[in-house]
Amino acid sequence: MYAIYTYINGRKTFLGKHIKDELVREFPFTKAVLWQNKNLGFDMRLLDYAKEHKIKKIIFSDPVKGFSLRIGIKAALNNGKEDEYGQGKQWYIPKSIMSVGLYRKTPYIKKERIL
Repeated sequence: MYAIYTYINGRKTFLGKHIKDELVREFPFTKAVLWQNKNLGFDMRLLDYAKEHKIKKIIFSDPVKGFSLRIGIKAALNNGKEDEYGQGKQWYIPKSIMSVGLYRKTPYIKKERIL
């Protein structure tokens, strides 16, 4: 298990957690840049990490609303698109193709990986 970070504009930024064969992004969806456009996204470096480490599933988890959206990595690759909205290159996936699940709290992870 790893907590994954990167540097954006010289500032260390948390991207998500690598737990088993899943990447978990835990944040209030209302803070997502393209939530209004029905997409959720993440830094392209995280997508490269997912491919390199054989991640099978990406989970977007909202602790405020108490649910998560899940998608397999193949579906994320086939249905997502790259764009840039001020935070560097991002990979956006339509939330309409994700399956809804219950929110599950992820464990605190000390080990870090910096992308």
